[in-house]
Amino acid sequence: MNLLVAGLVLAALMPVGPLPEASPDSASPPSVCILPLGKYDRSLLLPAVRGVKAVYSLPVRVLEKQSLPKSAWYAPRGRYRAEKLLAFLDEEAPADCTAMIGFTSVDISTTKGKSKDWGIFGLGQVGGKSCVVSTYRLGRNTSDKRKVTIRTIKVVNHELGHVLGLLHCPTPKCMMNDAEGKISTVDNETGLLCDLCRKEIEERHEVKLPPMSEVDWNTLLKDD
Repeated sequence: MNLLVAGLVLAALMPVGPLPEASPDSASPPSVCILPLGKYDRSLLLPAVRGVKAVYSLPVRVLEKQSLPKSAWYAPRGRYRAEKLLAFLDEEAPADCTAMIGFTSVDISTTKGKSKDWGIFGLGQVGGKSCVVSTYRLGRNTSDKRKVTIRTIKVVNHELGHVLGLLHCPTPKCMMNDAEGKISTVDNETGLLCDLCRKEIEERHEVKLPPMSEVDWNTLLKDD
């Protein structure tokens, strides 16, 4: 069984029990597909793609936009349930995509503790197929487009980390820190994996991540 982990919370759906090992028969690294869902900010999409490539050095393909599934609509709060979006993404994943990222600017939510409907930045299935990221809350406390774009890159890479098998990490400033409802956590983390998380990705997927001491934000945020 896989786990779900969420972020505004940065979130994850978590497995109960040990995560499955990466298949030894898989000679290829994970292949990432990003699927725009409904309303989304086009100006944030390309930097997110660059961010995945920079941190994970994985191939990324942007799929044709799809409408948000009606099954995920939560009428009492006027937003979309993230776990139902993950089920939709699992179904829509092309055969050659081992990791799916849903990308949207609509409000999304999930159940957190005693809160039945908790607004989040994103939700990822730990060791699963899919994650979803919403930029709806990433403009909190700022009108600075650069800051919003950096937040977007961080959240996308965080949720993808869950799909690749990472849990939340307590190492200060690691990209996999649990935001615990605070946008300041996203702002304070480096945008990079700590050594332990990095090692886990490399061993689990038999890949070598790019050596980076800091993120080159200017390159990721450049205008085309």
